[in-house]
Amino acid sequence: MSKKYVILVFLAALIFYISGCGTSKTGTDSVINASFDKQDYKKITSANNQLGFQLLNRVKPNDKGNTLFSPTSLFIALSMVYNGAEETTKDEISQILHLENKRSTDLNRANASLLSSLMEQPEGIQLQIGNSIWLNDQFHFQEAFTDKNTDYFNAEIEEIDINNPDAAQKINDWIKKSTNNKITEITDSPLDPNLVTMLINAIYFNGQWTYAFNEAQTTNRNFHLENGDTKQVPMMLLKEKLNYLENKYVQAVSLPYSEEKKMSMNIFLPKKNTSLSELKTKLTSDIWQQWQSQFQEEEGTVQLPKFQIEYETTLNDALQQLGMTEAFDKQNANFQKMIQENNQLWISDIKQKTYIEVTEQGTEAAGATSIGMETTSAPIDPPFHMEVNRPFFFTITDHETNSILFMGTIYNPS
Repeated sequence: MSKKYVILVFLAALIFYISGCGTSKTGTDSVINASFDKQDYKKITSANNQLGFQLLNRVKPNDKGNTLFSPTSLFIALSMVYNGAEETTKDEISQILHLENKRSTDLNRANASLLSSLMEQPEGIQLQIGNSIWLNDQFHFQEAFTDKNTDYFNAEIEEIDINNPDAAQKINDWIKKSTNNKITEITDSPLDPNLVTMLINAIYFNGQWTYAFNEAQTTNRNFHLENGDTKQVPMMLLKEKLNYLENKYVQAVSLPYSEEKKMSMNIFLPKKNTSLSELKTKLTSDIWQQWQSQFQEEEGTVQLPKFQIEYETTLNDALQQLGMTEAFDKQNANFQKMIQENNQLWISDIKQKTYIEVTEQGTEAAGATSIGMETTSAPIDPPFHMEVNRPFFFTITDHETNSILFMGTIYNPS
């Protein structure tokens, strides 16, 4: 094997944006050409959500303490790189993805099924998912790796001259286009001369609320930070019949998008006798799923802060804590099914960069610990009142596939 080491950079860029006016473009322009069963996505939905909750306490907050990441984006991108992995490297990635078996064909078909379903969005929701793979023109992908990622993930594969100062701009231009100009830069110029390939997944979401908040009723109110301080933030108001949940841990409400209500934002507000930090340590995919089944339609009032977040994180440490270590090892990583050349490949970075804006009109953008959280929702005398005036957790979910596209924590919305 060559003594020269080369780098695999792996990025997940996503936008989650609720715009003031919104657009109503349906789905994406992508077409999946591979064969798969329409229900294959069910093989990875639980694994996708479980990955998200495992990362929830491991991702690093921004300077205001907030987080925003996409388990779906990460799952898709890891699935693409899985097609080039072998032996222990492949085994560790399969554990991260919670695969029942290690067959890449089953994983690819499930991802193709998920992407196909997510493309079918109703009027009022714009969801674009793009995959691209950038290859140093001094190297060549193995045919099987190329075929799997183009057929099942509709990935755009393009060769670049690493030494060309315009190469980074070409990648950034793709990101800008894929995220409707909300993320304008994902890599710096010049590119690392040792770079072999860069895999990117980009998600853009723009959803109009089914029930818009009345802008005239938005007022400044106190938001209570976890350290005891308060800040004035613009608080939106909505009185409507909504899916609502209350138990001894949380108040929760589901805010749907579009008339078909195919997707929604779920807000989880910890009760005053606990904190978001405490709630995060107890949240699992099983708990989240149990709570989903306990929502009941109720008349009520929701007060929700407007917020806008730009977030960026590197997931190397978090994934290594979960057991994916060899892929980052310069000496031992095994991606021998990726390129034709006999060079050592390893992952240098796994990043996500996100943006979210929530306004009156919409959004442009497991295990033993579950026992103590297995509660049934308490009887509620409508109308309920839920003022989201302290740190909270939220998810963006596609109900057709039951996949969590985005999840985040808001400690400071100002």
